[in-house]
Amino acid sequence: PIGLPPNGLPTSPGHTADPTPSGPIAPELAGDGIPAVALDAYRKAAAAAPAGCGIPWPLLAAIGRVESDHGRFADSQLYADGTSAPRVIGIPLNGHGTALIRDTDHGVLDGDTVYDRAVGPMQFIPSTWATWGIDGNGDGVASPFNIYDAAQAAADYLCSAGEIGRAHV
Repeated sequence: PIGLPPNGLPTSPGHTADPTPSGPIAPELAGDGIPAVALDAYRKAAAAAPAGCGIPWPLLAAIGRVESDHGRFADSQLYADGTSAPRVIGIPLNGHGTALIRDTDHGVLDGDTVYDRAVGPMQFIPSTWATWGIDGNGDGVASPFNIYDAAQAAADYLCSAGEIGRAHV
C-alpha cells in the first residue's frame, strides 16, 4: 500500500502491533475449513465475551471469513501465534465508493496519513481499535493484526451494541 516503507510495516513510534509473527505458519484447517488457530481464537473470544452477551463463535468466524479469509487475504498467512502477515490492510476510506474517514492514527496502524484503512483479520478502523483494542491472547500486545486480539475486540465491540446472542440461544 502507498505510504508504507518497503517492508510494508509502519514505523511510527508507539506502534502497538508486533510486526514479526512468532512460530510457524499455521496451515492446519479445522473440519469446517477454518484455520485451526482462527477457530481457536473465535471460540476463546466468544467464551470470554462479557457475561450475558451470548455471542456465538460462528458469528465471529463469519466476520473473519468475509473480512479477510481468516487473516489469509491476498498473500497473507496466519501464523501459529495468531498473527497475520504480511498485514491485511484495506483500501483507503476516501469517500469514493466507501465511507469518508480521514486519518485518525497518523498512519501508525494502516500506513496512511491521509485516510484511514481497515486493518487486520477483522478489519478494524484504527479509531475503533483505539477504543476497543485488547490483548486477547495475553502476550502483552494488543494488535489488530493478531486474530486472538482482533476476535476478542470484535466480540466485545459487538456485545456492547446489545444482546447479540439472544436470537441464537
